[in-house]
Amino acid sequence: MIQPDRLSDPEVLISGAGPTGLMLALWLTKLGVRVRIVELRSGPVQETRAIAVQARTLEFYDQLGLSADALKRGRPFSGFNLFVASQRRGAVSLHGVGDDHTPYPYLYTLTQDQNEALLVEHLAALGVAVEWQTRLTGCTQDGQGITATLERAEQTAERRTETVHAQYIAACDGAGSTVRHALKIPLSGGTYDERFYVADVDLEGKVPTGEVSVVLDTSQFLAFFPMVEAGRMRVVGSVPAALGEEVAFEAVRPEIEAGGLAHITNLHWFSTYRVHHRVADHFQQGRAFILGDAGHVHTPVGGQGMNTGLGDATNLAWKLAQALRGAPATLATYEAERRPFALSLVHTTDRVFTAVVSSAPLALWLRLHLIPRIVPILTRLSVVRRLLFLTVSQTRLHYPHSPLSVGRAGKLRGGMRLPWVRSAAGSNFDALKTLRWQVHVYGVPSPALLSWCGRQGVALHVFAFGAVARRAGLLEDAAYLVRPDGYIGLAAPQFEQASFDAYAQRWLPA
Repeated sequence: MIQPDRLSDPEVLISGAGPTGLMLALWLTKLGVRVRIVELRSGPVQETRAIAVQARTLEFYDQLGLSADALKRGRPFSGFNLFVASQRRGAVSLHGVGDDHTPYPYLYTLTQDQNEALLVEHLAALGVAVEWQTRLTGCTQDGQGITATLERAEQTAERRTETVHAQYIAACDGAGSTVRHALKIPLSGGTYDERFYVADVDLEGKVPTGEVSVVLDTSQFLAFFPMVEAGRMRVVGSVPAALGEEVAFEAVRPEIEAGGLAHITNLHWFSTYRVHHRVADHFQQGRAFILGDAGHVHTPVGGQGMNTGLGDATNLAWKLAQALRGAPATLATYEAERRPFALSLVHTTDRVFTAVVSSAPLALWLRLHLIPRIVPILTRLSVVRRLLFLTVSQTRLHYPHSPLSVGRAGKLRGGMRLPWVRSAAGSNFDALKTLRWQVHVYGVPSPALLSWCGRQGVALHVFAFGAVARRAGLLEDAAYLVRPDGYIGLAAPQFEQASFDAYAQRWLPA
């Protein structure tokens, strides 16, 4: 057995090196926190798995200095098509609807393997290496910290164990999470009866290869998603019950190619799976935290799964860093903010998914008759297309009921995402790259606010107030105390020292 080496003990131990665990490790490392990240796999995934990142994820990547690298690896898309049987019945373009809202006004194909490679490379540049082929076999906790047991596979195939002590542990180890099981936290929910398949293919035909297409029919569900390579698509479909448990690609190929929808020229990957809709009963227990698929699993509707895990990591990272520097109060807000969103997401995707796969008469009528008629009409409205983009991009996500969310100034409340405001010199998002609390004023700050920021050691960023800021809902000369993850903590029409002092005493690090 490897003897414990307290000098190598991390402040945070991360179990699982998928996108969520890697994102958490990168944030924490940039904030000066010592981490160890362990993973049973021998390396990053080779399969594409999740295939898209949303605008909010790219904004988080930008804070970390990753966005330029990420944008070199993928491709944007903004079109959706609706087919009934093999005939196109509607099309929606989101092009331009988010141009004033985010620096990334599109959906972006960047597959899970590409995301993992990106994050691993940037972690390595900071001197952090993933400990591959290492299994976390158990963990306990007390008031002093976490004690975990690791089991490592050596090249000789000999098994070696190590005891690790940490202040906190993060479970990023998937739906079968060892950490969550050790904590006896249920992953409540269910599993759909239907089975589905996923195939990465090269194709040609009626389906546009640079856009998303959904095919509704009486007996099947099909969806096509663009991948990075030209002409390559991800196909997701329901497995006909008559095919049994063992299904090969050739058994479902006729349905994909029916009516000239597509002609498959090459198969790269094929797998079948069942879809779950589950959320952990708790996202925190003492010094242990649940993130990503360890805390929530749901349907692939909207491409939200990987992005939600990356959002979990971003939300928790700065709170852990703050706790380790003597301000632990914010840790209790992780579950308060992220679990309600996970529950809402699972319920929403469950309703949509049930509507498109159900064989009930009402569902069939909705799918084949009502939806094809109303979708083309509704999506002509700019307000509908904008709402669709804001929802799918996760830029609409906010925390109105969080204890961290206080006040209102203009149209913005505490808990809302800081709006993006462009200028000739760049944008207000450039300031978020410090990963620190900061105050924003759009106009002229008061002398009292200048003095307060100096005493608190909080950076003050002053921007010109103009038409762009007004349209974004900002109030001239108001004070916005912004969290490290780019959400507004405290919003005030004018600086009031008592309220700012009270907020800082409760939530800001000393």
